[in-house]
Parts: sequence; structure tokens; C-alpha cells
Amino acid sequence: MKALVTGSSGVLGHALVPLLAGRGDALRLFDLVPAPESLGAHVVGQAGGSFAPEEVRGDMRDPAALRRACEGVDVVYHLAAGQRMKPQFASFSEDEIFRMNLDGVANVLAAARAAGVGKLVFISSSAVYGVPEAGLVDEDDHPQRPIGAYGQSKLEAEGLCRRALDDGLDVVVLRPMSLFGDGMTGIFVLLFDWVRRNRRIFLLGRGENRVQMVAAEDVARAAIAGATTPGTAGLFVNVGSAPTSVPSVREQVEALVRHAGGSSKITTIPAALLRNAARVLNLVGLSPIVPEHYLLADADFVLDIRRARERLGWEPRGTNISITCDAYDWYLRNWQRVTPRPNLPLRLLEALT
Repeated sequence: MKALVTGSSGVLGHALVPLLAGRGDALRLFDLVPAPESLGAHVVGQAGGSFAPEEVRGDMRDPAALRRACEGVDVVYHLAAGQRMKPQFASFSEDEIFRMNLDGVANVLAAARAAGVGKLVFISSSAVYGVPEAGLVDEDDHPQRPIGAYGQSKLEAEGLCRRALDDGLDVVVLRPMSLFGDGMTGIFVLLFDWVRRNRRIFLLGRGENRVQMVAAEDVARAAIAGATTPGTAGLFVNVGSAPTSVPSVREQVEALVRHAGGSSKITTIPAALLRNAARVLNLVGLSPIVPEHYLLADADFVLDIRRARERLGWEPRGTNISITCDAYDWYLRNWQRVTPRPNLPLRLLEALT
């Protein structure tokens, strides 16, 4: 089987590409940036042999580039997406993020149809749900009211996928929670930096809420199951850790500090104060977090994953705590390369503690 993976250099690509290579699939990797050397080495170890994927540098906003990339492909895994928390997209406006993501999905769907691709797996996001209104968020009955441009782009892209289904393209859509794994960036890397340096940890809200996470490798396994399980055309599935294994945010951070053997103390920031400050900083481009973070700061957010279990035969292997600790161990091996430079508000926050 020949697979095209868009956005192959990201966190999910780090997990999916080795699994596909281990299956013996021929791979074409499509990304704005080249695959990191660490990904190639990982794949060699997983596959037990030489790894020679076809690498294509391209932009998902380029229809012609995606048409060429889809030629001769059996399955497409569309992982590529822009998000302001990713360093390469930090300077993008909300409108640019929205347009890039939506155009990318439109282009990859059109290219897959034109090339006669047998299956397309689209990685959407739990961000389509917005602020959760239920203890368990299911795929069909929960309202879909995304907060920012990223979530809105994913929701409208899902609409494009539904129309593509009507046109005969076999599409599966996954809605994962926040991914943890090799190559991760964003707000959680700041948490890992605080833990490594035994600095004070600031929690958004009281920390009594429960927020589900998911290991990138678990999402990768779900994506492969979506591509290979018969009768899954038109399936929309949540992907996350087991809901019963999700602790409070404070319990999870405390477990990470114990795992690291650190001495970091926790300070909670009232959610209302955080939201007001973040809104102001966001207006001037200085907020270290995006609206999807500060508007969900004190909310419970746990997905119902029964459909993935029942329809895909999939089961998460990582719990919230094991996922976080494994990601921290990766960070500890790579912190000199991946630690972001804190912006002015974070430097001031640290200086006051």
C-alpha cells in the first residue's frame, strides 16, 4: 500500500510515519519543512530496515502540488494544519490560520478525488466542540461551537469532508484531544520547562477540572484503523485517553513533578483574571496562550471514545499521567533544542515568584 502523509514533520507525523513504515507501506511525505533527522532514525528502528520515503516539500494551499502528491497513492493521511501555538505559524493572524487550514483540506480532497485515492483520513480536532456542555462529549449530540480560528477551520473542513463523501470519496474523520509525543510544541513545553528548572508552576484556574489528553501514537493507531477497517466511510470518531483514567489537572501536574523528582510548587491563577489578562495581551500579540486555552481554563473536557472502540476496535494505551510523563522524558532529552524563549508576560510572571 502507498500512503501520502501531509504534515509529516509534526507530532502526529513522528508517531504515524514509523508505524506505517513498520507495516511495510510505501511512503510519500508532504510538508512545508523537511522531515527531521530524528524521524528517519526512529523509522529505521521501528521498521528494522532501511527507510527511504519519498519526501515532497510543498504547501497545502497549492492545489497543483497536492495533485502531484496524490498521484499513485492508495490512502491519504491529512495531518497538516496551522496553529498559532506552533512556532512556524506564530506570526499568522487568526484569519490566515483559518484560510490556510480550510484551503488545505479543500485542496487535498479535490486532489484525492482526481487521483482516485481509495481512502482519506482527516485529522480534525476536539476543538470543534468549543466549551464542553456535558460530562462526556459525544460525536453527534454535543453542540459544535468552536472558539477560535483553528477550531472553526476544522469544523468547516469537516463539512467539506461530508460533501466529498457525497461525491464518492471514502473519508474518515478523527477528532483527537491535545496530542502529546515526540516533537511537541506549545503551552505544555512551557510546563515541562518549569518542571525541569524546579520553577513555580502556574495553573489556569483552580486545577480541579478534568482535561483529557491523548498520546500521538494512540492517534496514529486510530488513523491506521480508520484507513484499514472495512465499512468506515463517513465515520466521525473521538480519540482520547480512557475517560475513567483522567485525573484533575492539579493531580496530573503533581504526578509529573513526582515523576521528574522535582520540587516545583503550584500557584493557581483565578480563571476570570486569566481570561481578562489574556484577552488584552492577545489584542497586542503578547499572550502566551490562545483563546482556545484561556476560555477553557477551568472547564472539564472529556470525550466519549466508545465509537472508536466499537467501530475501529481501537483502545488507548496511554493514560493522562503516562502520556504526560513520557512526553516530559522526551523533552528532557531534547530541551536544549526545543525550549521556547518565553515572551515578556511570562518573563515578568517568573520574575515575580
